[in-house]
Amino acid sequence: MNCPVCGKKMRIGKIAYQPGCGLHFLPPGGRVPHVITKRGIERRGGIALDGPNNLGLLQSGGTLPAHICESCRKIVVEY
Repeated sequence: MNCPVCGKKMRIGKIAYQPGCGLHFLPPGGRVPHVITKRGIERRGGIALDGPNNLGLLQSGGTLPAHICESCRKIVVEY
């Protein structure tokens, strides 16, 4: 998929959330580590978007398919 903003190729993956642990982009097959740190997410090829914290609105963990453009820092999420 190409970025709708800049036209560059987007990386496929998923957006992952766990209560109290933040919001992360993970590559296909990537899993959130047991001890969640920014470095641990990045070692798995992911990006720590926010956290660790508690977003409050989301009460359970989950993932959504997503594409990320690292050039213009945009994310397209499928739901």
